[in-house]
Amino acid sequence: MTYLQYHLIFILPVLALLLYLTLRRAGPLAGALNADDRWTRGWLLGLVVVAFVYTTPWDNYLVFKEIWSYPPERVLGRVGYVPYEEYAFFVLQTVITGLFTLWLLRREREILPPAAPWMRWGGAALLMGLALVGAFCLRQTQTFYLGLILAWAYPVLAGQWAFGGDLVLGRPRLFWTATILPTLYLWATDAFAIHDGIWHISERYTIGLYAGPLPFEEMLFFLTTNLLVSSGLLLFLHPESKRRLNRSLPLLKPWLGLTALSLLLKVPVPLWPAGFPLLATASMVALFGAALSYAAGVAGWTRALGMAALGFGAGWAVEYLGSQTGFPFGSYSYAGAPGPTLLGVPLLVPLGWFALTLLATRFAGGRPLLAGLLLVAWDVGLEPLMTAQHFWTWHDPRPLWAGAPLQNFLGWWVVGSTLSWAFTRLAPALRRPVQGLDFGHYLPVEALFLPAGMWLLGMPGAAAVTLLVMLGALALAWKWRQLTHPA
Repeated sequence: MTYLQYHLIFILPVLALLLYLTLRRAGPLAGALNADDRWTRGWLLGLVVVAFVYTTPWDNYLVFKEIWSYPPERVLGRVGYVPYEEYAFFVLQTVITGLFTLWLLRREREILPPAAPWMRWGGAALLMGLALVGAFCLRQTQTFYLGLILAWAYPVLAGQWAFGGDLVLGRPRLFWTATILPTLYLWATDAFAIHDGIWHISERYTIGLYAGPLPFEEMLFFLTTNLLVSSGLLLFLHPESKRRLNRSLPLLKPWLGLTALSLLLKVPVPLWPAGFPLLATASMVALFGAALSYAAGVAGWTRALGMAALGFGAGWAVEYLGSQTGFPFGSYSYAGAPGPTLLGVPLLVPLGWFALTLLATRFAGGRPLLAGLLLVAWDVGLEPLMTAQHFWTWHDPRPLWAGAPLQNFLGWWVVGSTLSWAFTRLAPALRRPVQGLDFGHYLPVEALFLPAGMWLLGMPGAAAVTLLVMLGALALAWKWRQLTHPA
């Protein structure tokens, strides 16, 4: 049997039946927000587009790594590494699970209240924890496929749950029925396809648990993807979702999206260590844009551009001077540094002096000396990471940490504090108390991301030290803020 015949026999008839059942009961959904047919179709189409776009690079990577493989005679052709029929599966599975969910919704007449709030945040925390487990699984060959599933899908599930897991669980029977029944069917057809040789799952990248010919990871994959579809549809058709979205919209700023992009660009590093220079630079460019956008919001574009020019220019100048003379950081060089450079200095370094200093300034509540201390704590993690990636090389005879001397950390404190002081003079609003969602809140996230990335890149000892130092500095800054600006 070919992959196309698999679709014709197992997938398209089910799709046709669900289309008939859904159209037969067309009309508004009880207890759903503006859920007439046009609104419902719009959300389902949106899920299809998101599923296709989000899955395409992930699936190509799986086939590139030969975790999934397809005999040439079983497929019509490929785009990239993935067969045409596999791209079709992204769409067909999403539509089947979505239509089944809608059919169940049209049979539901009772409007149930949301579940307990702890279900929302507890579920989000659990799902994010599973995503972190997935990141750790990427370090071992046998758990690699499992890690790819968890690290790829579970941050999205955690985001859905944080927004409205209590809304989804307000209809537990409908939710689990919409998820489990399509999953059981796809497990059965997947088992047939593997047994028949339509596709193959590499034993090298799986943990070795099977249900017949079906690996545990395949079972988890179909359960997870159906969870994404059913929970997404139930969530965004719930009337409470619009009220939550309206409350959230004032908090959504351009700097927030750019900050999220900066974090997302770090995620592929464990899968592509050789791409670290490119990904790190792109991540810092996004963070620089976030800092510029935030600064414009508190001080206007003219002063924000002035702050960015000052941070970038002073950062580049002090790094160029330091690499040439040893002052103020000690003896080091950028010879052979990877990634884009400006007169020998890696571009991400001066970009970072602006973005990181602004972050530290905001978390410190506009206190320059405290901001400088936070930057020193950050550099404790940067030194082992960036020297291991050959961005710079230390030549100092009296190293204190990762080849860097005490002078380096004193230099970071002085330069960081001075830049922070200049920023607060250009934008006095940076000295206001930190309230609500703020750019400075990225710093605690980085205190987790940086050590986690170091651990995944094979530096567990340095990761542990970095985590302790950064958390200690953050705790000190938070305590100082509480003493000087009590709630």
